Amino acid sequence: MSAVVPSNTGTTACPRCGAPVAAEQDWCLSCGDAARTRLVPTPNWRWPIAVATVVAALAALAIAVAFVQLTRDPPAAPPPATTAPPAATTAPAP
Repeated sequence: MSAVVPSNTGTTACPRCGAPVAAEQDWCLSCGDAARTRLVPTPNWRWPIAVATVVAALAALAIAVAFVQLTRDPPAAPPPATTAPPAATTAPAP
């Protein structure tokens, strides 16, 4: 004859390790997994972080280009053309 362990109606098996979990327990005492509590998965932040990084990089690039454009020396103006004054024309003597 084999020994049969009577099952308590208030206990359930842990979904992870199969250890008995009492009715008033929310967590398994053997493995620590949630026995009766539904855990919400952590949100996936990979795409939002990637988008924010790209936007920040483009903004930094735009600021750098604007800074270079604003601090650039203006193009040198060509030196004023010096022209010799027109030669005085004298009327021919009669």
